[in-house]
Amino acid sequence: MIAEIISIGNELLNGNTVNSNATFIAKSLHENGVSVNFSQTVRDDAFAIKSALQLALQRAEIVLITGGLGPTHDDITKVAVSEYFDRKLIFREDIYQKMRKMFERRGIPMPEINRSQAYVPENAEVMNNPVGTAPGLIFRRGGRYAFVMPGVPREMTAMLKDSVIPLLRKECPDCRVAVNIFRTTGIAESAIYEKIEKELKSFSSYEIAFLPRFTGVDLRVIRTASDMDDQEKFDRFRSVLSRHIAVYIYSEDETELEEVLGRLLSERQETVAVAESLTGGLIQDKITNISGSSAYYMGGVVAYSNEAKERLLMVKENTLENHGAVSKEVAAEMAQGIQKQFQTDLGISTTGIAGPTGATATKPIGLVYIGVAYHSKVKTRRFQFGTDREINKQRAAQAALELARQVILEINS
Repeated sequence: MIAEIISIGNELLNGNTVNSNATFIAKSLHENGVSVNFSQTVRDDAFAIKSALQLALQRAEIVLITGGLGPTHDDITKVAVSEYFDRKLIFREDIYQKMRKMFERRGIPMPEINRSQAYVPENAEVMNNPVGTAPGLIFRRGGRYAFVMPGVPREMTAMLKDSVIPLLRKECPDCRVAVNIFRTTGIAESAIYEKIEKELKSFSSYEIAFLPRFTGVDLRVIRTASDMDDQEKFDRFRSVLSRHIAVYIYSEDETELEEVLGRLLSERQETVAVAESLTGGLIQDKITNISGSSAYYMGGVVAYSNEAKERLLMVKENTLENHGAVSKEVAAEMAQGIQKQFQTDLGISTTGIAGPTGATATKPIGLVYIGVAYHSKVKTRRFQFGTDREINKQRAAQAALELARQVILEINS
């Protein structure tokens, strides 16, 4: 099946809003065996919307439209699409009452302007919006589909997962693919490829993509229907990865590293505390983003100054004088100090130079030391990142979580 995405909104074309919807839709369809061959972005203009829809239905079996279903004057998608399909708008009392109840649950009166969202094209199929007020719409014509969804990412995502994807799976049972994610950190995309390049030739029917992020590289493997049931072949592929890059793989799905670490601690009924300097609380933010983290996360300290490191983390004054705040010695004492302060099994620390200022002749921007104290064991590691402050903080936080995982699992990399 071939699909096309139409994104509607002036804000997308003038650069004020990033078109994250198109990316999410394309990824979701691709992972469900539907090929996105085209994508259009048009203004909030009835003629532009109808022209885009006409072109899309000529070259794609599935058209997905997002944006312009709100209650304000610039939300004209529903009217334009209704005119294109020659459907008049009718008032739906059930949709209106659903909206009223949603506003009541929020404890606020429903503006009269929202009443317009209860008007839908006659005979169009309505998709439920579980998180918003604007219903989605489905039009069918000559074996082709047009799905109309809100532009609010949260609403579009829910509607795509709950309504669009299940319908497409029903209509195209042969559009089957298996998607596997091998999430790595601490190794570059080129290094992964170099290690496994020769053996990849045996898996040419797999669609293999290397997806780099600031914090690591995702290896995404898509197997179509002809390969999905050949488990022996996939096991051989996994053994290739195991031989060459197992030490860098922390998840075989889209689970983030902080959740992986949390599971390890939960399984062992162990606890963690964090001492941060350059990362400024970022590690603690990541850890506490995970539901249930209160079972293992005991607390932390952001100790930016030397005085704070001494007073709150028991870093020795002579350690700071002899080695400087950005050193493996200070990272070790910070990890041990936070471990003792909170009486935890695991202590994690970061110290470094995020940039763009603060460098010295021997300590450049991007220099980071990570410390991990686990029971009676202490391990430190030196990293040299780049010159971007925010990226350095993200990479340092990821490196700290990964070093903690490796220490717990006794992995040597």
